[in-house]
Amino acid sequence: MSYIFQSADDTDKLTGSSKICNIINDFVDYDKKFPLIYGKIKALFGKPIYETENMEELFSYCILAASENDDTVYLGIYCAGSGLAIGGRQNEASKRAANALVDYIRQAEAVDYAHKAYYMDGPAVLEFGVNDGVPYYYEKELELSEKEFGELYAKLYGL
Repeated sequence: MSYIFQSADDTDKLTGSSKICNIINDFVDYDKKFPLIYGKIKALFGKPIYETENMEELFSYCILAASENDDTVYLGIYCAGSGLAIGGRQNEASKRAANALVDYIRQAEAVDYAHKAYYMDGPAVLEFGVNDGVPYYYEKELELSEKEFGELYAKLYGL
């Protein structure tokens, strides 16, 4: 079944949704796959609903998926602690649309971008993006005092 996907602002439609599938299914070449997939998502859907410096709440998109027989479902594309994923209702229509969305994302050309984010379990700082079509991903462990860690944590989690 084919779908038309478009960015939507109606995040209320995602209430009660949960992860349907990952966009990247393994960690082989993750440092290349992750920034490339995010560049493809940006190319297809533009600016996310939100984008942060927190790798466990990096971004979120609300996507309206309309099938060829006029069925519509709302899906979320997000990056959280579990990585890049698609969420939605736990029904067959949403699962079919989510799988089609993964295929749609994978076939896209990535847009160039640069982003810096923090992963507090390290703690680590990550710089990633796409430059002239080539993905990059750098991770550096942070050496922070307890006070610096607390300040960064508060900033990232809005405390």
